[in-house]
Amino acid sequence: MLFIMKQLKKSQEHFNLEKIQMAIEAENQAFLANFAIFDVIDSTNTYLLAQAKKGAPAGSICLAEEQTAGRGRRGRKWISTAGDNIACSMLWRFPENEDISSLSIAVAVMVVYALRKYGVATGLQLKWPNDVLFEGRKLAGILLERCGDSIVIGIGLNLYLSPEAESSWMGVYDITGEAVRRNYLAGLLINELLTQLRVYQRRGVSAFIEGWRRYDMLQDRHISVHTPEKILSGTMRGINNQGELLLQVDEETVLPFCYGEVSIRF
Repeated sequence: MLFIMKQLKKSQEHFNLEKIQMAIEAENQAFLANFAIFDVIDSTNTYLLAQAKKGAPAGSICLAEEQTAGRGRRGRKWISTAGDNIACSMLWRFPENEDISSLSIAVAVMVVYALRKYGVATGLQLKWPNDVLFEGRKLAGILLERCGDSIVIGIGLNLYLSPEAESSWMGVYDITGEAVRRNYLAGLLINELLTQLRVYQRRGVSAFIEGWRRYDMLQDRHISVHTPEKILSGTMRGINNQGELLLQVDEETVLPFCYGEVSIRF
């Protein structure tokens, strides 16, 4: 099912379903369900959450040229101007009682894999719990939201930086110096999700731990972990096999964290 709204007035490459599907492997095509492309939408995640309540199948996808109310973790605003980003959400289903707290770790690794296949060979980094960076600047964010047995996986990937962008952000164009093949990159991203989500269902986060550690920007750095209950500082000692951050607070004590915000101490 494909919905296309009004034409864009933008010079960047517009989303095109056929071009996107060209980057999706044949064996993954069978796992594609509804595919909605909008010119303008409040939030691709919000759209798929509503579709989940109506029984939409796993593999449903929503892309938008522009989001007016895109959001990141903890309700932060995610700027998504027309044609400058990939705003993509995918619906997947897990048993309601299944703990998927580590899924964001796996999805962040999937985004890195897709970017590497696009040609970004060096400079990629991961910041716990799920930020994708390039040489210390934020390139992509991930937001997971649950509705019963449905998980909506939202990914915002910067392509071209708008005038409103913060200096700590990075876009794919700034990395490659070439016009971004937006449909091809979106297809690679969707293909990676379709492949690796099935791996996650079989093996859990353990299949992605080594991938995370390869790109972990916080390893052995002095950080502070902020939770609603407290703020603790120490040295980051990587993540364990459950995807939890390990913070060494003194010579004998290493504490695991399954949630929280991280700031780097200088």
